[in-house]
Amino acid sequence: MYMHSYTRILYVEGELSSMSRSSTELMGIPEELFHWVPDEMVVIVRLPRMPIDDTQDIVAEQVRTQLNDFLAEYGVTLEVYGTYGRWTDTPTMPPIRRRSFIFGLHKKQPLFAIFFHARRTNPAVTDPLPLALSHMQARLEQLAKAGLHIVSAMPNWLVTAAPLLYADGGAAVPPRPAPTLDIPAPNNMLIGWRIVLGDASIPLDSKGGEDVLVAVLDTAHHPDRIRSAASRLELRRNWLLQRLASDLRNEDGSFSIEYDRYPISNDVRSGRDRYGDAKYYLMPDHGISVAGLVRDVAPNARIRLIRVLNDYGGCDLYNVFAALTDLEREIFSGTIRRLVINLSLTIMPDIRRLPFLWFDNRQWPTTQLYGVVRVLNHIEEGLRLLFESLYAHGALVVAAAGNDSLQATQQKLVPRPPRAPARYETTLSVTSVNSSFAPSNFANSASIPPFDSGVATFGGDGAGVVDNNALPDAVRGVYISPTFPTGEQNTSGWADWSGSSFSTSIMSGFATHLMAQGWSASNIITRLSSAPERRSDTLFGSVPDAPSLLANIIRVQQRFGL
Repeated sequence: MYMHSYTRILYVEGELSSMSRSSTELMGIPEELFHWVPDEMVVIVRLPRMPIDDTQDIVAEQVRTQLNDFLAEYGVTLEVYGTYGRWTDTPTMPPIRRRSFIFGLHKKQPLFAIFFHARRTNPAVTDPLPLALSHMQARLEQLAKAGLHIVSAMPNWLVTAAPLLYADGGAAVPPRPAPTLDIPAPNNMLIGWRIVLGDASIPLDSKGGEDVLVAVLDTAHHPDRIRSAASRLELRRNWLLQRLASDLRNEDGSFSIEYDRYPISNDVRSGRDRYGDAKYYLMPDHGISVAGLVRDVAPNARIRLIRVLNDYGGCDLYNVFAALTDLEREIFSGTIRRLVINLSLTIMPDIRRLPFLWFDNRQWPTTQLYGVVRVLNHIEEGLRLLFESLYAHGALVVAAAGNDSLQATQQKLVPRPPRAPARYETTLSVTSVNSSFAPSNFANSASIPPFDSGVATFGGDGAGVVDNNALPDAVRGVYISPTFPTGEQNTSGWADWSGSSFSTSIMSGFATHLMAQGWSASNIITRLSSAPERRSDTLFGSVPDAPSLLANIIRVQQRFGL
């Protein structure tokens, strides 16, 4: 394996991400661990009014000037995003054309997210970001007196896809070939795996969700690769691949891929091998597997696969803000009427670990409890407000809870809490159960009390676990790459996956059915996360189907057939 001489490894808790300067590495082992991109930050400012056309960059520069005047005494300077750090180290980094994003369009005073680099004049300081944020957060009132209202200042958190192979500290498995089954059928008959709903209480839309757009933010293959794969002899009987390829060829919006709308670089990577050791590898099929499961459950929904994660399953907050604020504009303008957003990805460390990671071995302007709570709120409030804005427009965000709990399961401890954005009240959080509807051994809990906006459904189980048919307990999804990460040939176009990524896509499909029938986002969250009414002497509530996950279960199965 070729290894470039310069490699930086970035790590989000529960996920492994690598910043390698080589684009030719197929697999690799990281050397350092991080949770955010060094020296990069996002500042969220409340504006007095919506900026007029072509003034957004002017506003961003005025904010930068004001902050630089304030930070000068601490030896920190904010640089224009895309002109420092990674961009000076690596000439092949994609150019940045937008450095700020407006959201909260339903408000009279919208929110303005600006990306910056933090540069320290003292070269001995390797990452000036925490220092800059700490001084800004300690002087919010001073900045407000100058007219600069900062509602959040946070690191440029890393973002990664969320299948089992990113589980923290335990056995994890890359995608592997699905079992080869055969049924009596003509050689030209389409066959494969299908999701079957076992919960009759969920009303399905008679038109298959055709009036809803499902935006899937994930990895993606170029559309030409999918159309080409569908013509390969060994994949011609895969019914789901053929359906997706047909939808692409129709060019009617039933399935579209935004492949190069947002800047993609391979400097964030993700993955673990089957033994739980940190190892990154190519996973461009993650997104098409997720989109395929949505298509299976909601056969007539419009699906837009938006490439925000690179082929190694990673990115940072930039693409998340870019894609989601663009979607908010489409809703606000009326271009999109009904929207489900599938996020089979996770952001930031979980809420239990965040205080230890953020305050570890650092000097802060305050150690008082109020100051600590304020800082922890400030370093993610902008992200929470982004999802609150989408919710206010009626969009439903369905998000993966994450797969960080294998070690806790082995030690008989409670599962880890859901990751962002699944932990927000304005999203539907989805965790995983296996084919027997027991908690998957890697599954995070779906909810954090007092919120109960989480649900569990089929997402497979850990390495070596088999179902009642002695087959691997896994979700089967479309896979078009010629080989699997561990070298096996792809002979059917189906892969075994495990994780809350795939539970999430299944729930996005069912949520689409409800939205197509006129259900609001809030009602969908309540319906899918609530247990059916049961007779009980307990009047204050009932025990959830999966108590350890703080989740009720939507029971589905996956069956092979015509």
